[in-house]
Amino acid sequence: MRKGRVTDWIMERLVAFCGVAIGLMVVGMFAYLSLESRYAFDRKFPYGYRIAAQPVSAPRSEAVEMDPNASVLTSHMDGMDGLDDKESIPMPTLAELQGVATLATGSLVEGELANIDPLMLARDNWQSWHDAGGQRKFLLFAFATPEHQDKSFVLRWEPDAAFDADLSVHNLRLKLIKAPAGIDAPAVDIDLRTRPRGEIELPAFIAKTDDERTQGYVFELESTPTGISAIGATLRGFFKTEWAPTTQYPRYGLMPLLLSTVIITILAILFAIGPALLTALYLSEFAPHRLREWLKPIIELLASIPTVVLGYFGLMIVAPGLMATVGRAFGMESGRSLLTAAVVMGVLTIPTIVSIAEDGLRNIPRSLRDGAEALGLTSGESIRRVILPAAKPALYAALLLGFARAIGETMIVWILSGGTPAMPTGVDALVASTRGIADTVGIEMANVEFEQPHYGHLFLIGLVLFAITIVCNLLGQRLARRAAWRS
Repeated sequence: MRKGRVTDWIMERLVAFCGVAIGLMVVGMFAYLSLESRYAFDRKFPYGYRIAAQPVSAPRSEAVEMDPNASVLTSHMDGMDGLDDKESIPMPTLAELQGVATLATGSLVEGELANIDPLMLARDNWQSWHDAGGQRKFLLFAFATPEHQDKSFVLRWEPDAAFDADLSVHNLRLKLIKAPAGIDAPAVDIDLRTRPRGEIELPAFIAKTDDERTQGYVFELESTPTGISAIGATLRGFFKTEWAPTTQYPRYGLMPLLLSTVIITILAILFAIGPALLTALYLSEFAPHRLREWLKPIIELLASIPTVVLGYFGLMIVAPGLMATVGRAFGMESGRSLLTAAVVMGVLTIPTIVSIAEDGLRNIPRSLRDGAEALGLTSGESIRRVILPAAKPALYAALLLGFARAIGETMIVWILSGGTPAMPTGVDALVASTRGIADTVGIEMANVEFEQPHYGHLFLIGLVLFAITIVCNLLGQRLARRAAWRS
């Protein structure tokens, strides 16, 4: 008897130790992800505009970037080294513009307006980026050649490449700070955040010599802080709808990755719920005892199949099958899509749902079944009116734990989703390429620069996924405990 008490004491302490160890592991993982996420808040915030002087008669259908004489005024990471080819392109001379264009722009790369060094005049101006509290000014010169015949010209501007003025954390203004002598020019002071693209007509200034190129119109592109902190700006950008971390104007929007992950997981549960619940009902209500003892372990073993195997199964069988059946009707460009990933993910979740649902169904007291039989209910009526309502908490727990199992899956989504981090909108998104949180971390972590904002954002989205998984598991376990019947 004493030996049994000692054994019980040891087992109790061992169980308590394991529980504490697991809890500390979860807390440690959460703390580590949070710690590494801090680099996401070391962001710099680039911006850039293309500005061109064009004839009034020039077609407006063409973007400013198509004008070979347009100037790029930008502050981003490529401007840090001062070695870019565009920085070395000088502001066009009158001889270079002869017979080619009658209007041009240029920028003062370094120095002051009062003391202009001709060697510092370039077509473009690429500067290093700065944080949310930084500010900078760019000078832009606009002039016409003697070949220009019109009395006026238009100054057109638009955001550079992938820059979105709505996402900027700076106040950006384009101002006319010096008009040509003898010309009555209108005041120009444009808020580029509220008016990111447009044009303004101005009286023409003719530069008759190269020295006069800087005596015409002088504009200033000014960036000033909006007052938002780097943390606030990072969080605001984190909940946007575009993930493009490797562009000149990086975007770290979580929403397309999160929404794709949730949609894939929900569809997977919808695909799995029918076969899984029918299998659980068969095992608990109809299968002979000997057959159930064989089938239940086999189904649970299916959960141990490597997900990379399921991924290749989906790539070689499911993807071509979907292309051959619904792909052409719905315009599926490739078998790798959100729908394909969801179907194979559904296969992954079936063993989890079956196992937990079958346990919940078998735990229903025999007295409920006997009562249903005594009332004259058929097997189908007994299942529909008595057993399933009584097992509802257990079934919810099974679905929730299946959801938690699927939402963090990496390899299936990596192989089958297509790998495009696009915002899923509309029904067409089901057959389009997408990307989730887990596979984004797997794809990009190997090539990311250590302890930089991109690196920090990968840990930040991993932290979000970890938190969702923990919450789903805790809720599922709580429902499973509440579903336990006591005789």
